[in-house]
Amino acid sequence: MYKLRIKTFLGLLGVVMLVLSAKLVQMQVIHGREYRRKAEEAMRSVKVLPVMRGRITDRMGRILAIDEPCFDFCLDYRFLTNDAWWVRRQKRLIARSMKISEAEADQVYRQRRDHTWKVARELAAQAGVDLGEQVARITNRVKEMRRIVNRGRLEEITIREEREAHPVVSVGKEDVAVRLKDHVGRMIGAAIRPSHKRWYPYNQHACHVIGLTGKVWPEEMKRLNVAEGRVDWLTRMRTNYLPDDQIGKIGVEKMCEKRLRGRRGYRRFRLSGETLGEEPTVQGSDVHLTIDIVLQQRLEKLLEVKGFTGSVVALGLGSPEAPRCDVLAMASVPTYDLNTYAAEYPSLVADAVRLPLLHRAVTQRYQPGSTVKPIAAVAALSEGVITSHSTITCRGYLYNEDAFRCWIWKKARVGHGPLDVVEGLQHSCNVFFYEVGNRLGAPKLCEWFTLFGFADRPGTGLPSERAGTVPTRAWLWKRYRRDYRPSDARFIAVGQGLLTASPLHLANAMATVARGGLFISPLLALEGGAKPVRRKLPVQDRHVVDVREGLYRVVNDRRGTAWKYFHGAGVERLEGVEICGKTGTATTAPQRIDSNNNGRIDRGDRIVRTGDTAWFVGFAPYDRPQVAFAVAVEYVQGGGGANAAPIAQELVRICQKMGYVR
Repeated sequence: MYKLRIKTFLGLLGVVMLVLSAKLVQMQVIHGREYRRKAEEAMRSVKVLPVMRGRITDRMGRILAIDEPCFDFCLDYRFLTNDAWWVRRQKRLIARSMKISEAEADQVYRQRRDHTWKVARELAAQAGVDLGEQVARITNRVKEMRRIVNRGRLEEITIREEREAHPVVSVGKEDVAVRLKDHVGRMIGAAIRPSHKRWYPYNQHACHVIGLTGKVWPEEMKRLNVAEGRVDWLTRMRTNYLPDDQIGKIGVEKMCEKRLRGRRGYRRFRLSGETLGEEPTVQGSDVHLTIDIVLQQRLEKLLEVKGFTGSVVALGLGSPEAPRCDVLAMASVPTYDLNTYAAEYPSLVADAVRLPLLHRAVTQRYQPGSTVKPIAAVAALSEGVITSHSTITCRGYLYNEDAFRCWIWKKARVGHGPLDVVEGLQHSCNVFFYEVGNRLGAPKLCEWFTLFGFADRPGTGLPSERAGTVPTRAWLWKRYRRDYRPSDARFIAVGQGLLTASPLHLANAMATVARGGLFISPLLALEGGAKPVRRKLPVQDRHVVDVREGLYRVVNDRRGTAWKYFHGAGVERLEGVEICGKTGTATTAPQRIDSNNNGRIDRGDRIVRTGDTAWFVGFAPYDRPQVAFAVAVEYVQGGGGANAAPIAQELVRICQKMGYVR
């Protein structure tokens, strides 16, 4: 019996030893390399490096947006989270260095802690940063990184970011950073470090076009980040957005985010602090715009000096051999300073009258008024409802004196008499184009406005772009549950009623006429933006010649509606360039603000601005068009000739001096 027990015990011991030996062979021989790799990883820590965005430049290479050097006011993560072990250690260090008791060290620590938060609050207020929100972003970001690094580990490790100071506020000026260093001895857990931030050298100029960056939102991270399991954690760490990252919010910064955003680098450390290697940050690629920032500045000033709100758009047309549609300038006034946007945001949003955040060139849709008469003329000639020699008699009104009157009837109680299409444009005769609308019909007119791009977004790719309103049968039924009315065609032909468009739509319509019916969508960004759309409209050259002749006479014939604003007494005439254009005055509803605070604008709200939308659109020079333009001025008294035409003439004069018109 005793021998049996010994044999059984030795047998069991042998089995256990055999199992242990097999496991040891498996760990050291079969899976040894994998376990060694995991052990090595456990002894390492990774520090990610910040992302550097690419630059935005204008057509001449001038820098419009750049990540520039600055200084960061940083706070230790353990200070932010009030880590108990770290606090005790700081108190011991204070007691040892100052040779004081623990109670006195506790008092010193509290004083330094309070002073640190005081400095942080002051800097955050100056920079327009929500300190509490910023601290929450930092802690959430570190927690997310810890979760990623420790995913699948049996025992969690502390990552390097939990033992480091993190940027809380950026300090742009070096002298401020130097003064802050004097406070370091009175603070705890704080540091001043060199860094970089987004800087816009031209401040408020082209602000709506360039756009700006901001902290990434959780919903943006959810939509853009690569999900776990698709790539390894380090690749996700380098490419994914983290809670404290910057992302393009509006303008080109948002439109070209994929190109501008770089790829973050990282450093590997052993837990002892020894550096194992580094993968440098890959800076984002540059984006080159077609705009000329100097031209942009001057066009913004043209509106500002007159106290107007509105928009001025200038397009470069290239040559007949190489037609283009480059956005040379896209001014929207009022503007705001991109570098102080965060601090000024509350006042910018609160300005419900001037609406400085609105990009009027591509977002605001106005009734275009008489500026669309050239398009109606092209449509009528192309559809054969009139010819170059057809005449329509203007008696001052269409049917009777009470409705559908011409603008001249209101002034002189007379009509223009018999007019052909060139004369109809020259005199901007409403009766002529009411009749054109009758003959074409609203559905056919809407087809032509769609061909000219009004029903689509302008095409630059800017996120704020909006399509114009073209009241097609489908749109009318969807919006108003009705079909066309007899009067709709007449209103559409003179740019009133339900038809709306942005200044960029109108500028490109003039560019299409100037090119003889070749439509090209506007190009803003040479990289990362929308690709231009091209289509040849079904028009005949002789019909476009008639329309261009009419636009020429508007400006250069003594009987033209804009002649006195370009050639009249006291006007500084433009030498060497003949402008073609069209005035427009669109009746505009009064601007109201939500004065009763019910969350909407209704008839009970207070009126803050009244007046018309004044337009002047066109191209130059007449014989070899090189630029097309549109000027829209909001809530003014008087027509497009008096308010917008002088701005258009200065626009062409500036383009001539800068070499865009020769």
